Amino acid sequence: MHEAEEIPAARFLWQPDVYDLVMLDVRRYSPAEALEFYEQIRAADPRQQFAFLMGSPRYLSLTWPTEVIATEKGPQQWAETVRHFATAA
Repeated sequence: MHEAEEIPAARFLWQPDVYDLVMLDVRRYSPAEALEFYEQIRAADPRQQFAFLMGSPRYLSLTWPTEVIATEKGPQQWAETVRHFATAA
C-alpha cells in the first residue's frame, strides 16, 4: 500500500497492473482536477479499480461521484480512513 498526499505524487507512483485499488479523496480537489486524474489513469488501464472518498452522508463510492461534497478534513483523518479500508479489504 502506498499513500500520496497530492495528485501529482499519485501520478508519479501509479503504474498499470500494480495497484488493486486507487482511493481518491475527491473533496480535496476541484472536480475538474480529480476527474482529469481519474480519466488519465482509466485511459492507461481501463481495468484499474477506484474508490472515491466523498464525505457525509455518503462516504465512499465505487463509481465516479456525480456530486462532490467539499469539506475540510485533515490529512491525518484521510490516512486513518485509508488504513481502515485497507484493513477491511
